[in-house]
This record gives sequence, structure tokens and C-alpha cells, in this order.
Amino acid sequence: MLAAVWPACVGALAVLYASVGNGAWARRSAIAWMMGAWGARLTVQSLYTRVAGLPLLTSYFEFPPSALVFSLPALIAVRNPAPSLSSLEIVAAVFWIVAFAGQTTADRQLLRFTAASEHAGLICRSGVWRLIPRAHAVFEALIWMAFALFAFASPWGWIACVCPAAMLYVQCIRQSGRLERHA
Repeated sequence: MLAAVWPACVGALAVLYASVGNGAWARRSAIAWMMGAWGARLTVQSLYTRVAGLPLLTSYFEFPPSALVFSLPALIAVRNPAPSLSSLEIVAAVFWIVAFAGQTTADRQLLRFTAASEHAGLICRSGVWRLIPRAHAVFEALIWMAFALFAFASPWGWIACVCPAAMLYVQCIRQSGRLERHA
């Protein structure tokens, strides 16, 4: 159940920060939509896969207090007083759209594959998974890079780079087998 709580907390914090932030409304709206949509999608997916008995494909973090650290891109961005979005923020938003669509597509393909009983025990090698063997992890990392890039346009935005760095670190640990896989 914690797998569903973590993305919900990150997304909710981003929306909260955007609601009370003092930066430009376009920036606050953009980061709230990006992080809120990501959090909502993974939360719903986590709950669905748990109920359906399918493999869990949520983020690698489950500890709710880590949501405070991973909500940093939103906290930094909503405090930016610049009146309009910068070119870097627009590029980051487009990058996020591509990564979010990629992750959603990859997850749907994998869930469809694993739901079929004839694929029991097999590795998905169709759709996006044919091109990118760890598609979910790759798109998750790209999403966090987009969040950090969006925050990077704000004062002290470089701090948000800790989020994709931590995400990549945990993915590397997990791939090496030192971190247990979600059951």
C-alpha cells in the first residue's frame, strides 16, 4: 500500500505548493499539473495492480517522508518570481509530456502483457519494451529529469537535480540486485 502513498504524497505536495506559492501562475500551474498528474497516475496504477494481482510498476521509493525531498522541484519552481515561463521551462514541459506519454504507454503495454495467462513467466519484448528493456525505469528517470530541468530555471533550481540523481542511483542499485523487487 505504501507504493501508492508515495507518488500521491509527492503529487499532492506539488499541488499544495502551487496553491500557496507566490510565483507566476503559469509556472505554478505547469509544475502542479506535471507532478500532480504523475502522482495521480502512479497512485491509481499502484492500487489497480495491487487489486488485480499484477506486478507493481510504481516508483522505487515507498517511504512517505521522502516525498518531501522529491517535491523539491515544485517547491523551488513555485517561488520563482519571474512573470512568465522561460524557454528552459517550456522545453522541460515538452520533455515531460514525451516522458509521461512514454511511461504511460510502456506501463499499459506491460500490464496488458502480464495480464495474459499465456505470458506467465515470460519477459515482455513487445511494443516499447522491444526497444527499451527497462522502459518503465527509463521513462521514470526522464520524468524526474524534466521536473529538475523545470526547476533549474528558478533561483536555487540546481538543488532539484538531487531528485533525478537519487532516482537513477536507486534504479542502479535495484538493477544490480541489492534492492528487493516489489512483490
